[in-house]
Formats: sequence, structure tokens, C-alpha cells
Amino acid sequence: MAQRIRPPAFRAPSPSRCRLLVPNPTGRRSAVHRLRLRPEHPWLKPRSSGEESAEQYNLLSMARVLILGAGASRFAGYPLGLELWAFIRDTGTGERMAKERAEAVIDAIERVLQVLPPREFDRPDLEQLFTLLDLAEAGTEPLKLAKIDWPSLRPKLMGMIANAFQWHQYQLQVRLREKGDPVEVVLDAWASRLRARDTIVTFNWDLLHEAALFRRGKWHYSDGYGFACGDAPSGYRSGLKVLKLHGSVNWGQRDEQDCNPAIEHKADFFLGAQDDHSVYLRGAGQWNEGRYMIIPSYLKDLSSNRLLLNLWNQAFDALSAAERVTVVGFQLHPADALARQLLGCALTRNPNSFALQVVSPAGGVDHWATFCDGIGRRLERIRMTFEDWVLEDGEAALTTPIPQE
Repeated sequence: MAQRIRPPAFRAPSPSRCRLLVPNPTGRRSAVHRLRLRPEHPWLKPRSSGEESAEQYNLLSMARVLILGAGASRFAGYPLGLELWAFIRDTGTGERMAKERAEAVIDAIERVLQVLPPREFDRPDLEQLFTLLDLAEAGTEPLKLAKIDWPSLRPKLMGMIANAFQWHQYQLQVRLREKGDPVEVVLDAWASRLRARDTIVTFNWDLLHEAALFRRGKWHYSDGYGFACGDAPSGYRSGLKVLKLHGSVNWGQRDEQDCNPAIEHKADFFLGAQDDHSVYLRGAGQWNEGRYMIIPSYLKDLSSNRLLLNLWNQAFDALSAAERVTVVGFQLHPADALARQLLGCALTRNPNSFALQVVSPAGGVDHWATFCDGIGRRLERIRMTFEDWVLEDGEAALTTPIPQE
């Protein structure tokens, strides 16, 4: 049974706790990673005065926001943008209705790809493709795409996405029962860096991060998504928030006015959890009921969905008050107007002077430099993948204070 979530009491780490033994999935460094006591890391200094203790406490209690994109889940087998179509097309449970839905979606998308072939074989840009379909639905009919019945295809696509992502997560969690799995090592290290008061803002649909945090007692579905779960056990509160701004594959809204959707398949993904009987039946029998996720498109519109509006407002509040913001694996495309407006408005209002940390691998393409120039915020780049950052530099990067301007 899951443990009740309580904010951890502050305790300065002792030297004996500063040696972390983990397997080495990267193969580039020793399997023994040491967290050394360094002068530039005041949170690691022994307590020697009331002033030092106050400084340590302030560092460990600062309000932090971590923004996650697809790059923060790729190490666990989830796709990046150009890999999405192959992922949802080729991942399936084998269930008959799921196969029928997938066949209808695949047939329609393949016909679209004949009109607009991808630049790279089998790697279509779905965001561009779905934008054109949105425009066709609005009456512009680019490239004769109006012949595709996009209004009826869209919910089938949402169901197909939910099916593929849930099945991948289920298979992954079965695999993670084996000790020493490289993915589990990364998730252990990631969870150890997070604490109460942290807010994760994610644009991903997958369940990877909240499932891992639930297993480690740092997050709970009772209120951890930013809304109350109707069939959660009483007396549980989440230590941190996971705000999923594009929706989630396990949410079932009755309609777009529903601000407290059912959280489905809890027993499958949150160890020890149980589903209310009615929630279970709906999740098992209605393949697309309530799948109001934001699919990739440059014409994203969440104005009619009260749940998503509420979550975007919570993200704005967290970003406006944050004392540290770290972005991992999120490109911030110039055409992603909603995300750019959210981040620009919130960080411009934020009175705290800190550099925006962006974690992305060397050679990766993103648009944070011009964005930070535009809003007058300094940029601190960390050229690493999510998994390397978590295993090697994540602790220091999340806790070491950045010099003020």
C-alpha cells in the first residue's frame, strides 16, 4: 500500500551519505559516482552556524519548476516528434477493437502522406501534418486535404495514441521489476533530486514520471495532477505537482467542462492503487470517452476545455513565483505560440533574478537563445541528455545557486 505523503524534514547530508553506488548505463564513467563536498555547493557544507543552516534551508526549500518535453522520456523508449507516427502505428495490444481503430487511422494517415510525403522516410512531421488538417477543417483546403474526415479521425487518433502509450508503459513497468535496469537507475536518481514544493510542468502524454514518483512515495494521484481524484483514498496529499498541459493518456473527462476527470487504469500503473468500479468499466469499455488531449498541431486550442485552462493557469502561477526554472528536452518551436506565450508572460512577471537552465544534448536544435534574449532572461545551457544530466550533474544543477545579476 502507498505511504502517506509528508514533506520531508530538512537534514543536511553527511559525508557518509555522499557516495552513490549505481550501475553505469552510459559506459563513459566509473560505476561509482561521488558527490564531493565542494565549497561552491553550500548545501553540502556541515552545519557550523545558524547562518549556514538558514542558507542551506533556503536552498532546499526554494520554489523550483521543471519543464519536461519529449527528450525527458526518450531514454525509456518514448518517441521524439519525428518518431511519433512509427511509435503509435507499430505499438499495439492486439485487442480487436484497438486493431480496427488503428487500421482506420493508418489508412487515412497513409493517404495524407501520399499527398504530403515526409522529408525523411517514415519520419513524418505530425505537427505540420495535423496543422494542415486543422486548416482543411476550417475551410482553407490546402493540398486537397479536405477529403479527409478529420473531425471523425481526430478522436480515433487520440484513442490510438492513448492505447500505444499505455501499452508501452505497462510493458516498461513489467521490465523494471528486474533490479539494475538502466531505466530504473535513471528514475531512481531523478526521484532523489525532487522534493516537496517542486512543480513539474510537462508537455508529454506519457505516464513515465508520475508512475516512477508514485513508486517512490513523492507523488500521489489524489491531487498531484493539479485536480482532485474522485476515487482516491482519503488522507493522501501529493508532495509535488505534475501539471500535464497537453493532457494525459489516463484521464477520462465526461466532457470539456469536466475539471475533475476520472483517472483510469490506476491499478495498472500505480502500484497498490485501485479503480472505482464505474471508473474501471468506463476505462475498459469506452475506447475514447474523455480523451481530450492536445494533439500535435500549431493551431492548438484549449479555450473550450476548462480542465486544461485550469492547469495552464496553475503552470503560469508556478512559473511566475519560481526561484529556479529548469527545462529538459523541450525544443520550444517558434510556431508553438501557446507555450511561448505562457513562458514569456510568466517569466517576464517573475521578479526573481535567475538564469533559465536548459538541458539538451550537444548538437540538438532548440530556440531558447532567441527566446531568452526577447524576454531579457539569462540562459544557462547544460549540454547533456536527460539521463546523463540526472546521473552526473542533476543534483548540483538543481541545488547550486546561480549567481544573481
